[in-house]
Amino acid sequence: MAAKAQTNTRQQGLQQAAAILFTLMAVVPLLVFAFTLWHVGAIQHTFAQASLALTLVLALLGYWMFRSMLGQMSEIVKGMSRVVQTVARPGRTAGIAAAVPVPPLPVARDVAGLGSIWELSEMARTMDQLWQREARAHVGRRVQITVANDAQEVAGRLVEATEDGVLLEQAGGNTVAITYRRVQGIEALID
Repeated sequence: MAAKAQTNTRQQGLQQAAAILFTLMAVVPLLVFAFTLWHVGAIQHTFAQASLALTLVLALLGYWMFRSMLGQMSEIVKGMSRVVQTVARPGRTAGIAAAVPVPPLPVARDVAGLGSIWELSEMARTMDQLWQREARAHVGRRVQITVANDAQEVAGRLVEATEDGVLLEQAGGNTVAITYRRVQGIEALID
């Protein structure tokens, strides 16, 4: 029951964001258009009324499409999160169930003008887990990591894949820490 309540809370985040965006992108300009027609005295003309009605219909159609798209995106994020959680769980050893780490509750991420949206945090956590799994497969090897907002790729021996990021030992002996949020690619190098 708690999981269902948490899921509904996440969906509300996107639904609320969709309502706010709809208001800003469709309702406010529509009201300005109606006010302009009224102010110039053209609102009583049939053509102006038809234009206003057509604009309202198109805005509502756009809202329905936008809301449907956000609902599908939310389902994809939740499905991807479930898959990653299933893959990330350790298997059973010698007939004894291994301890399954409890994933931390997602923390809402703030979006300017919209507030907190749960799905953004969930997606970021899922991507962190995928990059962590990829990094653990390369521990001890020479790799090249593509880093977000960095013109050059970082190369070196992957020393450790922690919960937060990777530690990379470069040729000069320097150790570089890179968080998973900045990782865009990990590629093994041939020695």
